[in-house]
Amino acid sequence: MKKNYKTYAFLILLIIAVLAIMDGLNNSNAADELRTEKERLAEEAASFKNEYEIKSKMLDEARKENKDLEESLSELEKEIESLRSTVEYKEFAAAVREVDTYKAVQTFEEANGFIALKEGVGSYTIDTEGNCPCGFGFNYKGFEWMRNAVLDLKAFRIENDKILLTYHTAEDIKQDYQFVMVKGPGRFDREEKWRIDEIKLMEKGDK
Repeated sequence: MKKNYKTYAFLILLIIAVLAIMDGLNNSNAADELRTEKERLAEEAASFKNEYEIKSKMLDEARKENKDLEESLSELEKEIESLRSTVEYKEFAAAVREVDTYKAVQTFEEANGFIALKEGVGSYTIDTEGNCPCGFGFNYKGFEWMRNAVLDLKAFRIENDKILLTYHTAEDIKQDYQFVMVKGPGRFDREEKWRIDEIKLMEKGDK
């Protein structure tokens, strides 16, 4: 009977030892798997870090290039605006010179040379000799020409391809004159330059 107990005890100890060994093997395998997974995750993290650094560098370069491009565009816009302003000023100055020349003429025949070629524009005189009273017809509305009537420029503005110049007039004239200037041929010559498209009567206080 004692022999059987010893056998049973031995078997139990053997089973416990086998289970312990198996548990140890399982733990060892689990540890190996954890190490492998840790190494894999470490490699992925390193790969992500390298990719992040590369993309971050690319982003910084792109931002720098974009900043350089914005600065270049800004400079180009300034140059274009400067050129546009220069062109507009030259055109404006040319239109003003044309009116200044017009207001200095002393004969109606000379004044006729400043009028643009346009349908609905004509001129009239009191007789066939060209004596005054005389004037122009703009859109079939009469405008009387008078010597030394135009004084100094008081206002201007640009509307598309037209330049509007408003001038003071002599004291005995009730309205100021607004010259609508266009670039094109004249009634008696085909040279392309700033010419009078119309002369409007403006109240003395208007611009």
